[in-house]
Amino acid sequence: MHLAYVDCSNLFLEAQKVSAVARGWARNLAEVNQQSSPDFSYRLDFHRLMALLRKLEDPMQAAVFGSVTDSNEGLWPHAEAAGFEVRVVERAASGREKRVDTGVVTRICRDAYLLGQPGRDRITLVAGDGDYEPMVRQLVADGFDVTLLYWSHASRELQTVASRFYPLDAYLEDLALR
Repeated sequence: MHLAYVDCSNLFLEAQKVSAVARGWARNLAEVNQQSSPDFSYRLDFHRLMALLRKLEDPMQAAVFGSVTDSNEGLWPHAEAAGFEVRVVERAASGREKRVDTGVVTRICRDAYLLGQPGRDRITLVAGDGDYEPMVRQLVADGFDVTLLYWSHASRELQTVASRFYPLDAYLEDLALR
């Protein structure tokens, strides 16, 4: 079994930064962060992301996690139509996103230890935040094959503990919604 989990907010926001560098709007990600100049026009195509995940291994179960905003309500039906199970949370009163990372960790651990079998099943995490490192370290130590699929600037610690890491940078245009 191949289980895939996508931290949509993490993937999407960083894709806009990678796109800004690719378009020449900034020399590097540090400059994008300093100038707050991501490519706000960049959108992810969930059908293309699903196709890429299926190249890793098929059949597969995939879930995408994110939060609801006024501007992203059309995103979630698009993800469902592509074959993702959608798990969304409301944002905090301050507008900040809360509970997405913990939702991803909770779901991966539940699925791995209830449905999965070490040495047989593969887990793919599409996220790059270093907060995922302890979970990935434990899953690998317990015999799970964990693939990290993310932009090349993913947390170094996370890249190191995963069974393998595939940077998405070369797929930036392939993953773009047209």
